Amino acid sequence: MELHQLRYFLAVVDEGTFTAAAEAVRISQSGVSTQLQKLERELGLGLIDRSARRVALTPAGERLVPYARAAVAAVEDVAGAANGIRGLVTGVLRVTTVTGMVWQPLFDALATIHTRHPGIDLRLREGPSGDLITQVRDGTADVAIAAWAGDPPEGVRTSVVFDDPLVAVVSAGHPWAARDRVHPAELVRAELISLGPGTGARAALDALLRRGGTSAEPRWEVSSPTYVQMLTSRGLGVGIVSTTTAQDWEDVVTLRIADDLARSQLGIVWRSRPSHAARALLHLLQQPQPGP
Repeated sequence: MELHQLRYFLAVVDEGTFTAAAEAVRISQSGVSTQLQKLERELGLGLIDRSARRVALTPAGERLVPYARAAVAAVEDVAGAANGIRGLVTGVLRVTTVTGMVWQPLFDALATIHTRHPGIDLRLREGPSGDLITQVRDGTADVAIAAWAGDPPEGVRTSVVFDDPLVAVVSAGHPWAARDRVHPAELVRAELISLGPGTGARAALDALLRRGGTSAEPRWEVSSPTYVQMLTSRGLGVGIVSTTTAQDWEDVVTLRIADDLARSQLGIVWRSRPSHAARALLHLLQQPQPGP
């Protein structure tokens, strides 16, 4: 068994097709296919179901993915340690962040990594928090800035950046605009505007509604906090976001929610054994930071 065979196997898993995997590892598609066949023969197991249009793992392939990731990561740790001794930090650093999130220290840290460690292949993607945490857990991302509600996610390490209460946001002409807070029972009956599932604010809202005895869903479900603000300011409903998200919004009125449990956390998420490149970023992100 060769290390490059495991790398090609993981590339096919992560990219979804042999063509994309070949581009990712910079060899021909036939080369990827040949090496995977050799790996399967050596293991005596079929790893990839080639009958589907997109790559589908066999049950054996699914079970072997975490072991393949661990093996590749272990070798990268050795290389990273050697580079560290020589004063170098290299490797691929896959960073993910919740869609539309603007946390200045992250972008400052990315700029510092880009300048200070040119040997790091730095990549950034956006997505819903639930997906980002899963990607860190399964090894397809190294560090995520993600949100959650309640207990920290399992299977990963976390560091809370903001622990925010939810707030209700209404237009200046809304009947609630002269008030300073709203009760959960009132929200159950309101036309709510919320971010989609997988975000910390939505998880906290869903929990709030369940405590009120309902599983009702928001009328307006959007992908960006900016959409929440734009819909709310036009009187189309009651927006539900975290305090930090809404703090600089104009043309809307922010109301406290009378439920101490309605909170959303935003934090840093990483694996228990971060790569040397990930450690360099984590060191910057975990420095004392100014407010949002």
